[in-house]
Amino acid sequence: MLNTIRITVLILLVGAVRVGATLLAGWDVAGVDLDDGVGIVSGDPPYALLNTTTDVQHVVGSLSLGPGINPTTTSGQYGFKISSSDETNSLVGAISLGHYIEIMLAVDAGYFLNLDSIELFGEGSANACSNIAILCSVDGFLPDHVIASAYPANMTGGFDTDASGFGGAIDLSDERFQGLSGNHAFRLYGWNSSSGNSPSYIRDLKGLDLKVLGTIATASGGGGRLSLIRTNMTARLEFEFGSDEGRTYLLQSTTNLFGSNVWKDVSGGISSNAGWSLEFTNSSRFYRIIPE
Repeated sequence: MLNTIRITVLILLVGAVRVGATLLAGWDVAGVDLDDGVGIVSGDPPYALLNTTTDVQHVVGSLSLGPGINPTTTSGQYGFKISSSDETNSLVGAISLGHYIEIMLAVDAGYFLNLDSIELFGEGSANACSNIAILCSVDGFLPDHVIASAYPANMTGGFDTDASGFGGAIDLSDERFQGLSGNHAFRLYGWNSSSGNSPSYIRDLKGLDLKVLGTIATASGGGGRLSLIRTNMTARLEFEFGSDEGRTYLLQSTTNLFGSNVWKDVSGGISSNAGWSLEFTNSSRFYRIIPE
């Protein structure tokens, strides 16, 4: 008896090739005071702060704090303190307790984000979190999916994106951070603190204190059509090329749209009508077409 084939086709025809990173969202925390509600959407949890600068349209960024922390109380800081009774010495504990700063990006329907990097100025006082790690919703905020980490973070510039902190800009060029639609969040988790009065925070230094860089792309109206053709015994995935002359496409697949959804190349250099035979399987597989 043949297994039933289960295939979902995603037509992600991204209509702009990434040629250079631009500012998707930037924040200047000068004058921001979480304790008094100055410079933020509301002085109540989660202390949201919308991005102050962007070089593009169709994307909005916001900062917020996790539910397990107290806000910083000094002007020019966006961050948190951890109550002595709520301290933890592990990333697993920080995730469970909600000890984080969240960077949220929301892109309009019909548009996609191709992320490049995050740059920031961050530090902690002497008894604040000695460890800071950044995780993403693309990976499900799992402790074994750390994008970058900084130690010791409880010092001047302790989690800057330079040699004093993370060692450099946080690299988001991996394929799992490309072609993103909807809402996606990055979280700076902190742990190993020893005083409820010691903050970990994005600091006001110069210009923009936090930047998310990348490009935004639109769904192409003339890129082509991806379809599934099935008979009793076989199945084929077919791409009917559209009106985008001179463009080549890449077919990719993944077994999971959520969590650690790594897209793998199936076929490249597609510049005309093409088709692929598919194997029968008990598991779902998702396909997309994107420009090379």
